[in-house]
Amino acid sequence: WLGGDERVQLYGIDCEDQVTWHDWQPGVESVCNLVLKNVNLVTQYVKFKLPPTKEFDMPYPEPFKLAPGMKKSIPISFRPSKYEEHMDQVMIITKGGSFYVTVKATVKDIALHVTQSINFGLCPTVEKSEVFMDVHNTGDLRAAVRWHAKPPFTVRCPSDIIEVGSSVRCVVEFEPQTASNFEAWLVCEARDASGGAGGVDDDDPSQPMRLDAQPSKSYRTEARGVGKMPHLCVPGQTRPEVHFGSVFPGSRTPQTLEILNTTPVRATFRVTPLHDRGEVPPLPPAPFAMTPESGVVEPDSKFTLTCYFQSNTVKEHACQRFQITSPGGTPLVVTCKAFSQPMEVRLSARSINFGEVPAGKVYTRTLQIHNDSSRPAAYHFINVDVQTGVFCFDRPQGVVPANSFMVVTIYFGPMTPINYCKQVSCVVRGALAPLTLHLIGSAHTDKTRPARLDQRHIDVFRNMQLKGVREHPPPPEKPRKHEERMEYEDEPDDAEQTQKSAAKAVSATQAFLEMMLPTESKQRDVTVSASELDFGSCTTLSPSEKQVVTITNRTSQKVCVTWMLPGETRVPCAPDDRSLLSVFPTHTDIAPRGSFDFQVTFKPRSESSYEGQMLEAVVYQKINRTFRLVDLERFTPPWMVSIKGIGHTMGMTRNDPRLDLAESSVRFRPCHPGERTYQVAMLTNPGDTTISYRILPPFDAGPDQGGDGDGPPEEVPFRAYPLQGVIPPHQFHLVALEFAPKKARNEVPFVAIFQIVVDYNEGQPKTMRVSGRAWEPKVTFCRGQSMVTFPPTCSGIASNMNCLIRNVSEIPIRYECKIPTRFRSIFEFPESSGRLMPSETSEIMARFCPNTEKVFSAPLYCIARCAEDPDNAIEGPLRALLPDDGGAANATPTYVLQFVGHGKGPAVSLEPDNLDLGAVRACDEVSRQVVILNSSNLNVHFFVSFEFVYDESEDSELSQEAGAQALQLGLSEGQVAGRCTEDLDITFRPLCRGLYQYRIIVTPKGDHRANGRDVVLLLRADVQYPCVQVADLRTEAATLQPQSMMWAQFQVDGINSLYRGEVSPIERRFQAAIGIDEKKKLVAQLKPFQLLFGTSAAGSTPTVVYLTIANPTRLRLRFSFQTPQDLNLDNPPFWCDEKALVDDREAHFNWVEEHNIYDIQPRSGEIMPGDFIYVKMTYHHHSIGTHILPVVFNVHDGRSVLLYLKAHSVAPNVGCLSVRSSVVTLQPVPLNVQRGTTQPVELTNSGCIGAAWRIDMQSIYAFNMDNHDFEVLSVTPMEGVLQPQSSTFLQFTFTPLEARSYVCQVRIEMLKDGRAAEELLFELRAEGYDPASERPKTETLFPSNLPIQTYAPVPGCGAALSIEILDFDRLPVRAQASRMLVLVNYTSEYVLSYTWDPRRLFEAERLQIEPSSGELSPESHSVIVFRLCCDEPVDVSGEVACYLQWTHISAYGQPQEVEEEAPPPKAEYLAFHNDHVHEPMRTGKAFIAGEQSKHVSVANRLTVSRFRNLMSTAAGQKFLNENLHRTALLASHIPTMNPVAQGASTSSSDGLAARGHRPPP
Repeated sequence: WLGGDERVQLYGIDCEDQVTWHDWQPGVESVCNLVLKNVNLVTQYVKFKLPPTKEFDMPYPEPFKLAPGMKKSIPISFRPSKYEEHMDQVMIITKGGSFYVTVKATVKDIALHVTQSINFGLCPTVEKSEVFMDVHNTGDLRAAVRWHAKPPFTVRCPSDIIEVGSSVRCVVEFEPQTASNFEAWLVCEARDASGGAGGVDDDDPSQPMRLDAQPSKSYRTEARGVGKMPHLCVPGQTRPEVHFGSVFPGSRTPQTLEILNTTPVRATFRVTPLHDRGEVPPLPPAPFAMTPESGVVEPDSKFTLTCYFQSNTVKEHACQRFQITSPGGTPLVVTCKAFSQPMEVRLSARSINFGEVPAGKVYTRTLQIHNDSSRPAAYHFINVDVQTGVFCFDRPQGVVPANSFMVVTIYFGPMTPINYCKQVSCVVRGALAPLTLHLIGSAHTDKTRPARLDQRHIDVFRNMQLKGVREHPPPPEKPRKHEERMEYEDEPDDAEQTQKSAAKAVSATQAFLEMMLPTESKQRDVTVSASELDFGSCTTLSPSEKQVVTITNRTSQKVCVTWMLPGETRVPCAPDDRSLLSVFPTHTDIAPRGSFDFQVTFKPRSESSYEGQMLEAVVYQKINRTFRLVDLERFTPPWMVSIKGIGHTMGMTRNDPRLDLAESSVRFRPCHPGERTYQVAMLTNPGDTTISYRILPPFDAGPDQGGDGDGPPEEVPFRAYPLQGVIPPHQFHLVALEFAPKKARNEVPFVAIFQIVVDYNEGQPKTMRVSGRAWEPKVTFCRGQSMVTFPPTCSGIASNMNCLIRNVSEIPIRYECKIPTRFRSIFEFPESSGRLMPSETSEIMARFCPNTEKVFSAPLYCIARCAEDPDNAIEGPLRALLPDDGGAANATPTYVLQFVGHGKGPAVSLEPDNLDLGAVRACDEVSRQVVILNSSNLNVHFFVSFEFVYDESEDSELSQEAGAQALQLGLSEGQVAGRCTEDLDITFRPLCRGLYQYRIIVTPKGDHRANGRDVVLLLRADVQYPCVQVADLRTEAATLQPQSMMWAQFQVDGINSLYRGEVSPIERRFQAAIGIDEKKKLVAQLKPFQLLFGTSAAGSTPTVVYLTIANPTRLRLRFSFQTPQDLNLDNPPFWCDEKALVDDREAHFNWVEEHNIYDIQPRSGEIMPGDFIYVKMTYHHHSIGTHILPVVFNVHDGRSVLLYLKAHSVAPNVGCLSVRSSVVTLQPVPLNVQRGTTQPVELTNSGCIGAAWRIDMQSIYAFNMDNHDFEVLSVTPMEGVLQPQSSTFLQFTFTPLEARSYVCQVRIEMLKDGRAAEELLFELRAEGYDPASERPKTETLFPSNLPIQTYAPVPGCGAALSIEILDFDRLPVRAQASRMLVLVNYTSEYVLSYTWDPRRLFEAERLQIEPSSGELSPESHSVIVFRLCCDEPVDVSGEVACYLQWTHISAYGQPQEVEEEAPPPKAEYLAFHNDHVHEPMRTGKAFIAGEQSKHVSVANRLTVSRFRNLMSTAAGQKFLNENLHRTALLASHIPTMNPVAQGASTSSSDGLAARGHRPPP
């Protein structure tokens, strides 16, 4: 089958692909033309073949010629006999080939195209999710469709008929009811909707289309969807709360709440206040609002809600719960809490005293009103008129800006010489209580002068009345004499103490009650009837009708009444000040308990106006008219009463009310019956003229309309003050409202309507709705359940359960839970009482502790009382206004619910049951966890304790107290749930070393039986300090230095003993110190030790000491050496004159360190437990003299020691004789021996030249002469020449005569040119003893801790002895004894040549060594035999030497090439003095570097004359200060050090010292 383009390219003929008949009828012929076009460039011959079927007919197929670009139409006739589809082909034949054209006759049919599948994905449950689907009519007939779907799928089609070629957009809805996966087929049934086929008139709506009777086609669409429940939450909160904190009344405060949709589906939410059972909605206007009220939270997204709080109710603890619901999710409850904080407004003074002033003038004072709130505060002096009265204000009302103040001027204009006192109440909108201000003044004239009235008199009188005493007691009947009165005045009495005391503060309720107390109340001392007068319509031409005002004196004293009229009894406040009210009489007296009627008239000033005024009267005890009659101890202040009168001159004209109410609906704070709450309403005059208002008594607008119907209507518990007034233009008045319920309605509110008549227009009063609730204390326990069951609990163990207690009332309450006494040992409340704020929910813990295995049950009772509020306290006469509160005081317990618990038995174990901490460093903290396993199904409460196992038999530094303080447990008691575990944290921090052993005991609570179920954990720890021991010491030096001598000179035993001790506080502080000064201060307090390297000639090979530092502990340790430079600044600043800060000692130390005289390698390191390390200490003989370097050896977290490295270098051309110690001790010798034992003393020459020596026998001869001229001491040899860097032994024979100690000074002279050049002095000590007694103990030459063999291979030495101490013990004279050892060569490439040197320790032939020399091949050994035979008594302790030489195996046996040495340079001859040898200088870097020393001219030396010359000038002194510190420091310059063991002592053993050269690398 060819397409159009292919056909054109192949055949050059363009035509249609098919010829189609659409609208046709059976039996009717229809013709269509087949058009052929030649698109080729040449003429073509074309012919065709007829279709095979008979329904299609064409003309005779004659060939025809078709020119380029020409067309040919061939008619095709279609003659059908049936109405069905027909199809055939027409063959077109060209020269290039043939092709076919289809002929087709179609029939009309229904055909729709619908979507094959719809996937809704994840959708929220119980919400409709929609997807749009287009249905296209691709057929030839109008289609009537009907959708078939099963829930949760539905299809909404906007039209049932789809025209041909058009489409309809259908809505597929998915509304799952459960969280599940849904799949369904949506079936679309389509039928022919044409009029002819269906036989229905489309234009006749009365004929419905009957699809059921017609053939139809079905089209299916697969629908899928997953229902998932949405979940909304507040991140980070399990019980979401929105806290507004404290908000000032009237402020609209927003808070945001972020909710999170944690599911992958959208969440449609709606916010509604919660009205569940027990929920009490707030009275209107609602304080809380939340916006928006509805919305959609996208999947895994957040949404921010805004909560608002606005309340005009003062001191309201607002609490309201909102429910955020989604159709298919769990509701989210959000609690909003806020506190309506009273406005913080204060007066600058609580009283203003104008003092004693002359009458007839006006006096002023200022008052500041401070607003400490963040909101403007409206105030109103509610009992003060506008610029009228004896006390008047320039701003009786106003608004104080936020966090600011306002100044009010007070005027005082008296004309009558009396005392004045007025208590003014300043009402602040939003404040807790009115502010009270006392205005005081005492006016006098030349003829009359009353006593001075002060604030203390008012305070005394007020405190007295608050205590229940209405009046001052009368004075004594018999007046006291003058003398008695003076004595009485000298003694402070109760009245004076009362006067000195400050006024007692009153509560907010009492302040409102005093202000709103009716003028006719019997609680007042002076009452006024009809204090608010309404004169109605009046005229300016004549006064109004008279009204009577009665003033009653309820005191026991006669009083005077004076009305304050401008120009008569008081000074006018303004030039046009004229009283609207007239009173007759103006002055009068009232007897005790009497009354008097006054006539009052009203005369307005202007026409067509509303006017009003407050008229004041001063009432005072007549005895107070002059100071002569006043007893200041019993001074009663005057009273000031007032009346209000209003009227108008409008006649019958009435205007529309022009009064704005700040709140049309006032909500009072809920209270308990008998309490009172107050609100302040604002009435504003927005007009340009004065208006009057009158507040009518409220009427009940509550749901029950005043009672239950059986008795009289209940009194409405609302009251307003003042009830009438006149408001100037653009001003406002504040009205105090009171809510004083006498019985509780709980959820049912008290609602009343105040009607406010404005400008006498009673037909259109303003209304103000007031509401409040009176509550009895009500609580719910455990959401109202009747029984609470504890989980099964082990006997003796307490299980806790939190019980939810909720205050369902809107007042603060105090509750107390009680359980009958007989059940309190089983059930209890640790905290049985508490306080709940309004609508607050709390948890109270109930405890169940069974004592046996059985079921227990007990009732719970709860008492709820109203919480006392100090702001509601009332004292004094006003307490008579309170109702009887006996019912609340005698509240009876209320049965709440039943407790049920089941007792069981415990099962506890520990994993592990044995814990070994191993080696622990002292002062380190080690933490471990032990698992407490409860294998039962019950909760187990347990106690944890421990015991320190102290072994008194052990000699340890550990004490009982230290052991108890070292261990800390993570908990002392706890609880583990059934089949669960609890981790017990164990912290071990020992402060001293020792073996710590503990018994950790876990005891289930209540299990105290003899065979109790205690679970014990054994804990063990070996606490150690990081400690080192010097295990071995080896030396390489030019002069042979035996190991025993170096062991003593390095004080190894003392150092090891120190490190076995406790760490001192000084050492801890030193290692922890950071500052340089502190370290230098502490380093001097460390334990010092002196390490003597010995003496050698300058320029000789360095003296090297290998210290084997071993770690005998089980701890890994770190060590370090610190030199003086380590304790100084690394880079001192240039301005620091460092040389001036150090002394000679430090200068010497620095010089030694700068010139690398000593070297320590390694300077720091780490030693594993049981391991060791070699520390190489090298002394370089660079300079002549004694060199000392202090070094601190630190074992980190252990001990620190101060080591003084000391060595001496002598000139190369001198000898140096020395013995081991300045005191040499010989071994004891018994008496009665023919000849004493011979004992050797080692004499060493450390110089580089031979030293001729001799013993000065004079001291020995003198010693013998002193001992009875008997040869007690003798020595051989007495002189000789000691080769350089060698040693010999002096054989001393000691034969005592007495059992005592002998001391002899021995002097050895070193000869030069036959004369004594130097001398060596030492002290020889010996002791004789009786053979019958015990042999005295002396120190041995070989220390007891001296190693008997090499601890480890010495670096650079490949040989070792199997044993280094040969003990021949006690031998008979002339007896032969032998000992043997093994000399090992453990190198693999070197041949060892050895030679033994007895060093004249014994006389010839007494000691034989076989073989005395030889060679050892690599990795071989040789047995060395020592034979000893002495013919006279000896007591020898000393060392013999073995000299080693190494030859590489490759050079072994080769002839040695002898190199001729170059002749030395010609020596320089120097001039010599007779008494001093002039030698070359051996100082400087050239000498240190090992170069040949050269002669330095005397011109360049620091001679005595040059020194004196330099000291004579300032520049020379500076030069000396900078260079003389290089002088060597003598040993006497350092502090004396006491080594642990001085000198050496002998023992019956021979020592061996191996000296060898280091093998080549």
